[in-house]
Amino acid sequence: MKKSLPISVSSTINSSTQLHQAKSLANRLNLPFHPSIGKTDSSYILAYTAVGLQLVQFADTGQMRSLLFVDFVKGKNGYRHSRNLTIKQPLAKAIGIKSGFRPSVFDATAGLGTDGFVLACLGCKVSLCERSPILHALLEDGITRAAGEPGTKEIVADRLDLQFEDSLVFLQQTSKKFHTIYLDPMYPHRTKSALNKQEMRVIRALVGDDEDCGGLLEAALAAAENRVVIKRSKGAEEVPGPPPSYAVKMKSSRFDIYL
Repeated sequence: MKKSLPISVSSTINSSTQLHQAKSLANRLNLPFHPSIGKTDSSYILAYTAVGLQLVQFADTGQMRSLLFVDFVKGKNGYRHSRNLTIKQPLAKAIGIKSGFRPSVFDATAGLGTDGFVLACLGCKVSLCERSPILHALLEDGITRAAGEPGTKEIVADRLDLQFEDSLVFLQQTSKKFHTIYLDPMYPHRTKSALNKQEMRVIRALVGDDEDCGGLLEAALAAAENRVVIKRSKGAEEVPGPPPSYAVKMKSSRFDIYL
C-alpha cells in the first residue's frame, strides 16, 4: 500500500530565485515550505540544489544525501544515453523498434523516466505519464534541464512530452492511439532482495504497489495499435488478464509482449 512520507520543500541555495521556485513548488504540491533547509523537521525534503531538484534526506551525522534525482545529461543515465544507443538491446526489441521504424510510445508508468528517455534517444516519440506528484516534479525538472543542454535539447523538444495524470484514467478516456504502450508497474515484492535498492524502496513508499495492473493492461490493450509491453522481474507472475504473446528475457527481469 502507498505510504504517506513526511516531505517538505526547500533549497540549498539561498537566492531569491531558488527560494521562490521552491515556494511555488510547495504550493503546487500542497507541501510545507522551509526557507532554511537545515531547519525543517521533515524526514524527506524536495530540495533545489546546485545540480537540480532532488529528494534528499539528512543522516544522523547531519550530512545530506540524495535519494532520488533525475539527470539525463550526466551520471548513469547520461552514460546510458551516450553509450547504449543500439536497437539490439532488449528494451528496443520489446518495444518493437526495427530498422527504419520507430514506434510511438506511451510510457504509462514513467517513474524517473529512465526507459522512456532511452527510447526517445533511439528515435521514438515518447509520451511520459506519471501519477505521483513527487516523481512528476523530479522528472519535470530533469527534462527541463535536459532541454537546455546541447546534446539533449533536440531529443526533448522533438520526442518527449510529460503529463501528470493517472494512466488508467487517461487510457480509458483518450482517443489517441500509440503504436506501443509500455508498463513498468510497481508489483508487490515477494522477497527481501526486491527491497535492497534504496531508490526502489523510496519510490515504493511514494507510489505504493500498482494494484490496478489488470485494469491498466485491459485499458492499454484497447488503446495500443500494435503492442503492449510489461516489464516484470524474473519469476514474477503475469499480470491478470490475457496471456502474453511472448517474452523477451533478461538476467533478472523480462518484458512480456502482448500483440
